[in-house]
Amino acid sequence: MISGRARKAWLGLAAALGCGGPVLAGDIFEAPVGWNGVVPEFQSADGAVRLRPRARLQFDGAFTDDSAFPARNRSGTELRSVLVGVEGAVESTSYAVNVDFANHQSNIRSAYLAWRGRVPAGEWEVILGNRLSERSLEGSSSSEAVPFLERNVVAQAIVPLKGAYGLGLMTRFYGPNWHLAAQVAGDDINNPEVTRGTVTTSVRGHWNPVISKAFVVHVGGWAFHEDFSDRVTRLNRDTYWGGQHFNDDLQVSLGTIAAPRNGAGYGIELGALVGAGWSFLEFGQREISAHSTHVTVRAWSAEAGWFLTGERPPYAARTGAFVRMSPREPVSRGGLGAIELSGRFERLDNTDAPRGGLGDAATLGLSWRLEDWLRLTLNASRWSTESHAGAFAGSDHGESLTTRLQLAF
Repeated sequence: MISGRARKAWLGLAAALGCGGPVLAGDIFEAPVGWNGVVPEFQSADGAVRLRPRARLQFDGAFTDDSAFPARNRSGTELRSVLVGVEGAVESTSYAVNVDFANHQSNIRSAYLAWRGRVPAGEWEVILGNRLSERSLEGSSSSEAVPFLERNVVAQAIVPLKGAYGLGLMTRFYGPNWHLAAQVAGDDINNPEVTRGTVTTSVRGHWNPVISKAFVVHVGGWAFHEDFSDRVTRLNRDTYWGGQHFNDDLQVSLGTIAAPRNGAGYGIELGALVGAGWSFLEFGQREISAHSTHVTVRAWSAEAGWFLTGERPPYAARTGAFVRMSPREPVSRGGLGAIELSGRFERLDNTDAPRGGLGDAATLGLSWRLEDWLRLTLNASRWSTESHAGAFAGSDHGESLTTRLQLAF
């Protein structure tokens, strides 16, 4: 039997989605529509049902110069991402459906149901559907929240065939200063033919041995394993370089690995947050076993930042990841917003592969969050690459400048 409260909650969700006939929101929610930032949020009087729309726009401008290869010296603009969706909860069950328009195609990002409850050690969450997998600090963080325009090289390069998202079952346990997540994922919901029959298992955890208002220490680790099906006859991955996504000619290549059998990846995370400053070090390694070879890919990133306006870094001790922040004094209230200065050095080594390349990059970042939903970012990178094959074979270096206007509701 469905309880009266649960039935009312599901009716409220149906009303908000426009299903089930001409039901007025006031008939179910019995409360005025509230506002979460600049978007409306529907919530029942007893809090059993919540619903809010989601939207994100990322518009980039990019410029690269000083490369020895003229094709790499490009400038232009890119609509990096346009995401629309809906999210909310019905009693202890939350849900989200988000579609992202990027790379000249539409992709389903989050599409899941999640149940949360209490256990003796803390909280337990079970998630069914397609959701961002837990893998590295920045790989487990939303692209809206990471300090730089693109996630670091560990998150981008040490990744399974299925990509950053996984379609399957995930469970999470949360303690007072730790969390542990595990996932079993199958096909890529957007490209099922690429990964059909490939199963990926992954785990990530973090611990805050020191946690206070003034000082936080982060220790984390993660791993994944994937068994490739017979449909996967070759494996390759090119990683965008120079801190930008616009320039397809500026990448570090892995080359093609024929007849891969299985793969594994693992990494560590170390960091600290002190007042308005933060610093993190990440290392990741991927092992790929093929019919006639074994390839090791290594990547590491060191980065730090400081909020000139005094905000605390947007780090969630609950999940051990970056989250979106709100300025202490937004521009709409006469303040300066939140201004962050950051720096990062990263390295990717694919040279264990027969045609793999090498890349180094140093990036300075300046981010201005005018409101919790409006952010302007500037990244300047000095990069170098070494390629052993293809149109850009040899050593190369240059500079890239990328800007982004981000609106996220």
